[in-house]
Amino acid sequence: MNTSQITKKALIQSGVWSLLLMLGLFACEFEPPANINVSDDMNITDYIRSKPEQFSSLERILEVSNTASYLNAYGTYTFFAPTNEAVDSYLAGKNINLNTLSQAEAADIVRFHLLSDTLSTASFTDGKLKVPTQFGKYLVTGTEFIDGRAVYRVNRQATITQTNVPVGNGVLHVIDNVLSPPIRTAAQELDANPDYSIFTEALKETGWFETLNTEEENVWYTVLAESNAVLADAGFNSYAELKNRFSHLNDPTDLKDSLNLYVAYHVLTDIKFVADLLTSTAHATKAPDEVITIRLKGEQVLVNEDMFFGVLEEGSPIIRSRSDISVTNGVVHSVDIHFNLKLRAPTPVYWDVAEQPELRQMTSIFRVPGASEYYFRLGELSGMTWAGGAVNGLVSYVPPGLNELWRNHGDFMKLQILGNRLEWVQMQTPLLVRGRYKLWVTYRRLDLRNNCILRVSLNGQEIPGARLLNTAENSPNVPEDELEARGWKEYLVGGTDGNRYMCRLVGIIDVTTTGEQVLRFDRVFGNARGGGGFHVDMIHFIPEDMNQIWPKFGRDGQAVFPD
Repeated sequence: MNTSQITKKALIQSGVWSLLLMLGLFACEFEPPANINVSDDMNITDYIRSKPEQFSSLERILEVSNTASYLNAYGTYTFFAPTNEAVDSYLAGKNINLNTLSQAEAADIVRFHLLSDTLSTASFTDGKLKVPTQFGKYLVTGTEFIDGRAVYRVNRQATITQTNVPVGNGVLHVIDNVLSPPIRTAAQELDANPDYSIFTEALKETGWFETLNTEEENVWYTVLAESNAVLADAGFNSYAELKNRFSHLNDPTDLKDSLNLYVAYHVLTDIKFVADLLTSTAHATKAPDEVITIRLKGEQVLVNEDMFFGVLEEGSPIIRSRSDISVTNGVVHSVDIHFNLKLRAPTPVYWDVAEQPELRQMTSIFRVPGASEYYFRLGELSGMTWAGGAVNGLVSYVPPGLNELWRNHGDFMKLQILGNRLEWVQMQTPLLVRGRYKLWVTYRRLDLRNNCILRVSLNGQEIPGARLLNTAENSPNVPEDELEARGWKEYLVGGTDGNRYMCRLVGIIDVTTTGEQVLRFDRVFGNARGGGGFHVDMIHFIPEDMNQIWPKFGRDGQAVFPD
């Protein structure tokens, strides 16, 4: 977050006033930095100290953990503060007390309740928060109805009893239970729940239980588990019946055995909460070259709801109330309908280029109307790289404006691929299923003083028959079907603000291997004018035999299909 808040008292405690006095020797006046906001609000520690009837036990934890001073300095934090009753109950359950609590134990409690960003409940979703705790794990929030009123729950462990308490260095939420980090692996979590006994036995028999029971640094798993009830609905009332149906080699440990592949197909690479699943239409599984697709239909998140030879195949809903279960090596979800590997046709991907993981964590600017443009240094984005005569500050993110929301979600990426600036930019795409796609690029049309002409390539190879992308080109004023025939389409619902936002067909790409691809834009020509270049919004990868016009997109980011 770009804005930090500090209290006057914290300034004194941190010695900043002394620094200001020294600066006074060289200047008559002192102007605080623009990114510092001096506030009279108490910081986290002082606020907790001011309410001993509510937080005396928590204050003691801060002292034991040696974090009291840290949380009384300037910064931008979110702190979930458990009450005295919550702390006392938690410690009693562990047969310890405030006098026997070790420094390491106290520090872990603080770290798991603290986030290095300011998040009010307005930014809470039915799923994980946007930034991890200082413990390195994500918290999950959701709304539940208790005694006829809606309340916020955190990690399904605590209820927020007081929200959005402003403090000088962030925001504080009061909770009625101490939050505990996960202590089980994915395998142990499922093994501990008898509702998943058949699925767990399949994990054990195939060897996947051992894999999902390991913990390695930066190795994560996402499991889409099927309960006994879901398997029974599909005709499998025991593990034996499941094995008889799937184990065609009669050796579940063989990676080519259908039962092994069935289990592997329910394990995704990386840690993906429901919110993460929704960022892409397809996700790689541990079954070789096999993916699941994700579709949001109303409030339902559906696995593998696809059109197959013109017939809609019903998807398997993710059960929200039994999903987003954090484990030590990933996350566990539960699905409501049995699914297995299926013949996978190419799947359309409508990619908003601003969906960069580092950007999504910048909650102070990401899709915040009126927020400031953010300029990247080379290396800040894991999924994008670039080169040129200069590299820093020439790739930027432009949030939505206050008064207009042209473009999908209203935001876009600005790539200054201009003379004496960037020569090329390449980016890692979302996962694409093997197949042939029409490649559409959506961008803002610029005038001849600011435009660039780009050559587009895929995975280091030229795209046969591809056209150059000229950001000064304007689409012809013709009916929509003729527009597509000429290599153009409208992609926003309700017009494009004077025809300034274009969607241009670049060519047909051949994706030979399922997975993430590398898309590159090389400068052929570019006027060296400030603010120009390539203002890219979305990139569409649509199988060549599918409808290229629909869906279109609302400025709220929702896909809109014809009636």
